[in-house]
Amino acid sequence: MAQRAQRSRPSRFNRMKQYDETHILALDVRHSRIGYALFSGPKRLLDWGAGTVPPRCNNRTRWIQRRLERLLRQTAPVLVVAREQRRKRLPRNATGKPILKAIQSLTEAEGVPMHSIGRDEIDSAFRIFKARTKDEIACVLVEIFPEMLTRLPPKRKKWQTEPHRMIIFDAIATGFAYWQRPPPRN
Repeated sequence: MAQRAQRSRPSRFNRMKQYDETHILALDVRHSRIGYALFSGPKRLLDWGAGTVPPRCNNRTRWIQRRLERLLRQTAPVLVVAREQRRKRLPRNATGKPILKAIQSLTEAEGVPMHSIGRDEIDSAFRIFKARTKDEIACVLVEIFPEMLTRLPPKRKKWQTEPHRMIIFDAIATGFAYWQRPPPRN
C-alpha cells in the first residue's frame, strides 16, 4: 500500500516558534462558527480568523474539533482561553455534548490547559473604556490593535444580523479580558 506524500506548505507560524514567547489562543465558539485570536502578550496580536461550519455538516462538534486541532498544531499555545457559552442561546436542535466540553477534552489531550471566561469578566475588562456593546468593544479593540481597522464591521442596526467577522472581535475581546484580569491570589 503506497502512502500518500504529504505536501509541505510553509506556515506563517514557523517564524514564531523560533522565539521564546507566551502564546495564548483565545476562542469564541458558537453553534456553527468559531473565531480565534492568537496573542503574544496583552498588546500583541499575532493572528486572527474565523470559520463557519458547512451547512451540510452532520457533526458540528467534530468539525470544530478538527479546526481547533490544526490551530493547536500550528500555533503551539501555552493556554487556550474560551468564552463561556450561554445555554439559552444554543438552538433547540443542538445535539450531542456541548462544544466547549469537546474542546476542553481536546486541549487536555494535547496537554494545553484551558481557561473559560464569562461575559461578566469581558464586560468588566472594558468597563474602564466605557464600552458596553459589542460595537463599542470592537471600536476599543481597533484602538488597541490598529491592524484590525480594516476588519471592523459597520455598526449594526437592531434589525440586522450580526456581521460574520464580529466573531473575530469577540475572540480578541476574550483574549484581551484574560490579560486584563487581576493576578490570582496565593
